[in-house]
Amino acid sequence: MNMSERSLMRLNRGVGLIEVMISIVIAMLLMLVIFQVYEISESQKRTITGGSDAQQNAGYGLYVLGRDLAMAGNGIASVTPGLDSCALVRPIPVLIDAGATAGTPDTITVLYGGSSSLSTLVQFRQTATGAQPYVVPGPVGFSQNDVIVAVQGANCTMSTVNAGGVAVNGVTGFSTLTHTPIAGNMGATYFAVNASLVNLGQAAAMGRIAYTVDPTTHALRTQKQLPNNDPIVPVISDVVNLKAQYGLDTNNDRIVDTWQDATGVWSAANLPIQPPSEWKKIRAVRIAIVTRSAQYEKDTVAPPTLSMLEGTVSMPLSAEEQHYRYKVLETIVPLRNALWNVP
Repeated sequence: MNMSERSLMRLNRGVGLIEVMISIVIAMLLMLVIFQVYEISESQKRTITGGSDAQQNAGYGLYVLGRDLAMAGNGIASVTPGLDSCALVRPIPVLIDAGATAGTPDTITVLYGGSSSLSTLVQFRQTATGAQPYVVPGPVGFSQNDVIVAVQGANCTMSTVNAGGVAVNGVTGFSTLTHTPIAGNMGATYFAVNASLVNLGQAAAMGRIAYTVDPTTHALRTQKQLPNNDPIVPVISDVVNLKAQYGLDTNNDRIVDTWQDATGVWSAANLPIQPPSEWKKIRAVRIAIVTRSAQYEKDTVAPPTLSMLEGTVSMPLSAEEQHYRYKVLETIVPLRNALWNVP
């Protein structure tokens, strides 16, 4: 065999089994490294996204709550003397039903009217019973589909003004309102002069709104309870707590001088039976909302307790709950309608 043949044989040898196996091992190591980098990157991405979602949920929840709280008492505060005895629409702008523990969410109920003009007490001119038409002075101030409340002592009936229900007597200037009762004492008799009528505005613009947190789905929910008892509607997810306190002006100088939990006299059970002089002290509401990321972390990432409302509330977290990330946002909402109607 000459030199050229031996050179040709060396060139035709190719890659052996050992080289192939080494290449496969190197490729597997590279894939393992790439997978680990990808896994860490995805975990960090989920953590960041979960924290961002919790922040956005908390911010939006405060916005929705703050919007309704700012409306609290609208069209109601100015007619407090007339509605004071009406259990259906007792004019308490905000009612807080405290949870049993610091980790149990509160329920916040907001009441406001939707009248486009200043709500005032209008006296009856003729006695009316049941669904009989109401006769009141003045040809203006009532429109189709307005929500009205007839009040006489403890008796009160909520109705809606019927289509074309405002008939005006041109001589006397009285208005005759045909209406459909929807809540309250349906069979009450309202006597001339002694009974009053309050216009709460259009049904879509007024209401009693309750904010609750579902302990199972961790969703912040709303329910419009007046003029009709509407279905409960979820607003945002991943909410684990909602806490609120009353800001009280105890010396009538329009400045909040103490923050009061919804306990004792100020509990949801006791406040509605207090005289107006007591719940008129409410000038603001301080609220805190706690949201949680959906991402479960391998390590403990949350402290044993979450502090809120300037340290007056401490929410304990179990060992399992500390594997989630939490956002606590707070705000103070002045009750402008209560402030404007301070005597």
